[in-house]
Parts: sequence; structure tokens; C-alpha cells
Amino acid sequence: MTVFPMLYSGTTLKDMTSTNLERTIYYLQVAYAAQISGGGDGYVYAGSGGTSIGSAADTSATQQITSTQRGINDGIIQGYPSYPGVGSETDTSYAYRQDRTTPSAVSSADFNSFGMLYYDSSNDHLEPFSTEAELAAVILDQAITNMRTGNEVGSYRVSTSAPSSGGAGTWTDKGSFFVDTLYSGTAATYKLWVKTALDTVPGSDIFPVGLEDDGGGTPTGNIIQRDFSADANKLISKVLLPALTRKMSSGLYYTVATSTSGENRGSFTDTKLSGTTNSQLFQQSGGNYFYRAVSTPSGSASTITTYYLNMIA
Repeated sequence: MTVFPMLYSGTTLKDMTSTNLERTIYYLQVAYAAQISGGGDGYVYAGSGGTSIGSAADTSATQQITSTQRGINDGIIQGYPSYPGVGSETDTSYAYRQDRTTPSAVSSADFNSFGMLYYDSSNDHLEPFSTEAELAAVILDQAITNMRTGNEVGSYRVSTSAPSSGGAGTWTDKGSFFVDTLYSGTAATYKLWVKTALDTVPGSDIFPVGLEDDGGGTPTGNIIQRDFSADANKLISKVLLPALTRKMSSGLYYTVATSTSGENRGSFTDTKLSGTTNSQLFQQSGGNYFYRAVSTPSGSASTITTYYLNMIA
């Protein structure tokens, strides 16, 4: 049976609704966003360690030269060699990772001291939430849904500029994720972004209630409102955030692949110049003369591989 936290209406205690919990869920998302933005559990990066979530390669076309030394063979003066055609090289290989470390389960002590109360109708009394499954049913699953397909606070996107999805808010630049270079110069720099807040905080200040803590981890028996300051009551930092992080595999895993899967969180493309300009050179080197045939990349860029950042289920 799904149980909802309780609130104090000013005259009585009563069950919260999904709408009442909107702001609590939002501040949980903000806390998760701060965690991954700061390199904590769940963050995505290019490098080593963590869990491999895919790879990508930036390639480019390269200039090629063939040479023939000037001379006479069987009475025939050597001329220019054939054009070699452009070559190809891998400029940078990217290994993408996610820190999928999860914290320990929320302890009974933290559920009691920093958690929320619900009404146990079968026994006609108030009980603290005591399992992460109870939290998932009314708070955690909705937070994950919001990250994946709603306001996106607490989730990543890859783009050349700040995204605009999920409503107006703050997207924090986490640096270059992929740089597409050409024979000469850069075609595009793709950055990783994490959404850390909305411009307008959703919901209302409707606070769940819980047991007061004596400051040393022991409930006093008094009932208090849990405000949204993680430092004041630790509802988010001690209970909701670790419980959400432990559900990372239920929708907060990312992959980089050449096809979409789950929720597409942006794409990035490796391109090369598609044309060839041929030229000839007659040069002296070390007292000898050489005929050189040169093939140089030119023209417009064509797509070699498109990669996708996916938020998988």
C-alpha cells in the first residue's frame, strides 16, 4: 500500500498529496544536480575510472605527399608521381565514464531522526517512513521521471551551447565533451551540461512532518515540520538524496552510443572534409631535386559518425 507523508495544516495533521510534494521533489532534484555537478556519485565525465559508458573518436582527413627524385632512368627524365589521395587519422579518442558508486542504505536511525511520518491506518497511529521503497512510491520515482522527461533538473545534456529544454532554468557548463576537428581548425566543440535549477521554483512551501531530533541522533518524540534546508533538518541530505542515488540504475544511468536508447540527451558528430585538392611542387632538398604530388583535404565537411548521449532506463 502506498503511504504519503503527513503535513500540518495549521489545525490538524493530514496526508500530503502528490501536488503537495512537488516542491520537496524539486529540492531533491536540485540536491542531486549539485552532487553530480560537483563530481559526486552519478556524475558523467571523459577519462578513466568509474564505469565505462561508451567511447567516441574524432577523426580528420590528412594531407598526403608522394615524391620522385629528379633523375634520368634509361634515358627518360623522371617526372611527377601520381597523386596519393588524402589520408585519415584519429586526432582524439574519448573514453566516457560514469561514477555509479552508491551510498549505504538509509539507516533506521536516520529514517527516525530526519525522515517523515505517515498515518498507519491499520494500527491508528503515526509511523516514520522506514524503507526506501516507501520513498520511491511517492517521491523518488517522480524525481527520476522529472529528470528524464520533465523539468530535467538533475540531468545531463550534450550540446554546443546551453540547452533550453525542460523549461527555463540554469544549465551549468561542465566543459568539453567532444571536439570535432578538421584538417585545419575546429568544426565544433560539444559541451556537457547539467541542469541545476529552474528559474521559478515549482509548488508551494508545504512541509512534511517528522520527529524532532535532539541534535545527537535521537528523536525527542516531538513532531516538527521538515523545511527545505538540508542543513537544518537533513531530510534531503540524510534520507532522500542517498535513497535517490541508490536508485540510479532505475533511470539515471547514461551511455554514449551511435544509436539512441531510452531518452536521447543530445548528439555530437565527427566530420571530415570530403574533397581533395591536388597540386604539384618542384623542390630542392639536400642538394637534390624532387617532384612532389600533393593531395590536400578541401571542400565541405561530411559526417563520419554521429554519437548520442542516452539516458537509459
